[in-house]
Amino acid sequence: MKLTFLGTGTSHGIPAIGCSCPVCTSSNPHNKRRRSSLYVESGDAHLVIDTPPDFRDQVLTFGVTRVDAVFITHIHADHIFGFDDLRRFCYMQKMVIPVYGSGATMDGMREKFRYVIDESIWRHSAPQVTFNDMSPRDRVQVGELEVQPVEVPHGPMTVYGYIIRHGAKKVGYVPDCSALESPVVEQFQAVDVMILDALREAPHPTHLCLPQAVDLLQQIGAPQSYITHVCHDLEHEETQARLPTGITVPYDGFQLTT
Repeated sequence: MKLTFLGTGTSHGIPAIGCSCPVCTSSNPHNKRRRSSLYVESGDAHLVIDTPPDFRDQVLTFGVTRVDAVFITHIHADHIFGFDDLRRFCYMQKMVIPVYGSGATMDGMREKFRYVIDESIWRHSAPQVTFNDMSPRDRVQVGELEVQPVEVPHGPMTVYGYIIRHGAKKVGYVPDCSALESPVVEQFQAVDVMILDALREAPHPTHLCLPQAVDLLQQIGAPQSYITHVCHDLEHEETQARLPTGITVPYDGFQLTT
């Protein structure tokens, strides 16, 4: 599997609008963060997790030319509001692209993007997609890749993280969560790569903070661990320098193969 971090930032992105903090004004390109999204490739399978408002810029910048399926973690704007840019992939690939998520998330997508499925609305330029409800018991096959949802809390919401499998290799991706209970930690303990929400240093009501994320990543014990959904409280180089061995701060465009 080849993974590309299309975005690694929180809902505001970095630089944040109107902010003059050292991270937002940094000249280090690793401190420029689009909203979080992950691209996964293996053979003839190409999937994306979340379509944030930066999606068009992400796919142009990082050379994404095919999307065979989309998986949505939850309905917040920073994870879905680039969805309409799937139109180009539908057109280029001459296919209907399946979109997956929890029943609640897919209901939200049907409501927010009603023009995609409502024949009474002009749909000539709408993305040609299907919205597909997934339960935590489901597994979706996309070419060589198998995708399994995992329920996690995001403050008062229940949202999805995902485990992506290719043969014996497994990747865990949880960009938004506020806790991982022991049974969920156990689900992720066999992954080769774990990517986890780590918003900032201080606690937050709907996200893991960095110390919580480090503790959970060490419990999971993946050979490769990464944080994502980072805000402007965490400077890239300084944060990386103090993290334990084996935990990496990725940046937009960061790639790895497993």
